[in-house]
Amino acid sequence: MRQHTLALAALATALSLTANAQTGASEQTTAGNKRVEQEIASYASQDFEDATRGFIATIDGGVITNDDGTTCYDIAAWDFLDGEAPATVNPSLWRQSQLNRIDGLFEVVKGKIYQIRGFDIANMTFVRSDNGWIIIDVTSAEGAAKAGYDLVKRHLGDYPVKAIILTHPHGDHFNGLGAIIDGAPNDDYDIIVPKGFLHEAQSENIIAGVAMARRASYMYGGQLDKSPTGSVGSGLGQALATSKGKRPVVPTDEISATGQRRNIDGVEMEFSFVEDGEAPVELMIYFPQMKAFCTAEEITHNMHNLLTPRGAKVRNGLTWSKAIDKAIQMYGSEVEVSFATHHWPTWGNDRIVELWESQRDIYRFIHDQTLHLANRGYTPDEIANTITMPQSLARQFACREYYGTLSHNSKSQYQLYFGWFDGNPAHLDQLPPVELGKRYVEAMGGSQKVMAMARDVYNKGDYRWAATLLDHLVFADSTDREARQLLAETYTQMGYAAESAPWRNFYLTGAQELMHGGRKSAPSLFTAGTIAAMQTDLMLDFCAIQISAPLAEGKDVTVNLHFNDTGEDVALILKNCVLTSRLNRVEPSAKCDITLTKDGFARLLLGQATLDGLVASGEAEANGDTAAFAAITSSMEAPDPHFNIIEP
Repeated sequence: MRQHTLALAALATALSLTANAQTGASEQTTAGNKRVEQEIASYASQDFEDATRGFIATIDGGVITNDDGTTCYDIAAWDFLDGEAPATVNPSLWRQSQLNRIDGLFEVVKGKIYQIRGFDIANMTFVRSDNGWIIIDVTSAEGAAKAGYDLVKRHLGDYPVKAIILTHPHGDHFNGLGAIIDGAPNDDYDIIVPKGFLHEAQSENIIAGVAMARRASYMYGGQLDKSPTGSVGSGLGQALATSKGKRPVVPTDEISATGQRRNIDGVEMEFSFVEDGEAPVELMIYFPQMKAFCTAEEITHNMHNLLTPRGAKVRNGLTWSKAIDKAIQMYGSEVEVSFATHHWPTWGNDRIVELWESQRDIYRFIHDQTLHLANRGYTPDEIANTITMPQSLARQFACREYYGTLSHNSKSQYQLYFGWFDGNPAHLDQLPPVELGKRYVEAMGGSQKVMAMARDVYNKGDYRWAATLLDHLVFADSTDREARQLLAETYTQMGYAAESAPWRNFYLTGAQELMHGGRKSAPSLFTAGTIAAMQTDLMLDFCAIQISAPLAEGKDVTVNLHFNDTGEDVALILKNCVLTSRLNRVEPSAKCDITLTKDGFARLLLGQATLDGLVASGEAEANGDTAAFAAITSSMEAPDPHFNIIEP
């Protein structure tokens, strides 16, 4: 009960700032956070009661470990979130983090629905069927999923798994699958996903995975210490659990339309199929026998992202809002329990409908007001600085900017309709950041004058303008230690004031990298097994984005591949610095024919094997001029998982 004692104590103190906190917050930051404290003090909520309701047990020791002894998730690292908010943390975000760090096994519907929360950024839900379990989502990592599953077995029983439902194709909801597969006492269960799950999971996490992972290291504060001056969580949860193993998902059942039903081992389920909401495809689930509704990630206890700062496809606030309203129409008159794949449940029809309506309206509001202002000629930056949340929504904690913000969400809706260009011809072909920085500094009278101006506005607490000035200085001369120091201090104050956890993490990570450099410890996103498990057409598209135009310049070659494990043929054509693939076709003009497995090809792609080596070991057969294949592989350039963000 360690963390629950802390949480209940926090209920009385969560909205108070430490009066004499001297941990690096400036006078202006402290005053701003004090205003937030006063603003939210009167807002009604029973979130702490809901977040601790139904607690059964948690693990001993406060640390979840992987099979190899490494740390998967450190629950105890968040113990500092006890008590009053320090001046270095926005008190509203502090409150959200106190709620998110509550961990363990909880009963949601008596004898029927249970959740594992606080072992990962995402939840894992167990629904009791007549003879076993239906499991909804399986966390980010096998270590976290195993710890949660073991806790369920210990306190509720080790029953057969009847179905695993993966609500949507974001890794924090399916990467722990291997622990369930290994831990289940049976292997005859359904794996239910929304139609399009595999394609979306692979295209988002593989094709653009390197850049997303680098940006995610900022967004989730992975390089920051967990402390009042570092990361206090991510708003949507505390942090991602980490394990090395990722088991491929092999669905047995796809849901493709709202209203589709399943009865699995006595449990009736009615699915809502959502496209272009929080994920490209997602499932919400109604359990009529229990009057319980799983909102997946479409309805949570914060404003979500319409474009996540780590990078992803833009999400449509209009379709998201309509999906929630459809759920209200279908189930709003009878639902008594609402639970999600993040955060804590809500009980009682009136409270649920109020939550659902506020979530419906916040995404529709952002969408509609962005378009309203865009059609009056406002640009993305102007819209982001004009739009203000209605007080009726701002007073509800579930609509606060703990994860998404009005600022970047409104820009995303502009991008959805109009793209990156705001219509101003001066912005069609702007100078690149380094050149732009040098020109700005020169135009303003040189680096010393810009530095003096930046220090003056910093001392006045005008951090946005200070950041702009100093960013140009750093890009004009990345060796300017004084500029780097003051920019780091500026980002630190902006982080301390941010209500959005991702914004806080971006600011503080930027500050850390300016002064100390990045921690180059991000694990490789790709293994040969991961790539080989991809749908072949997507694997070939992934191969194509490795081509470097300068390295491929002037090359014109064609190679045929024959995958002897899948029976597929592929023609690879490198021409005009583009690698075109033709699946299930061979080209007579090919200079070389190679027979191998998809895994062998993946190892070639990652540089873990050579064609000569595979041929020598009997894993491949090559006929013709193998120099043609070498022309393709020598045109490839590996991605850089540690590229610079806050400096050239």
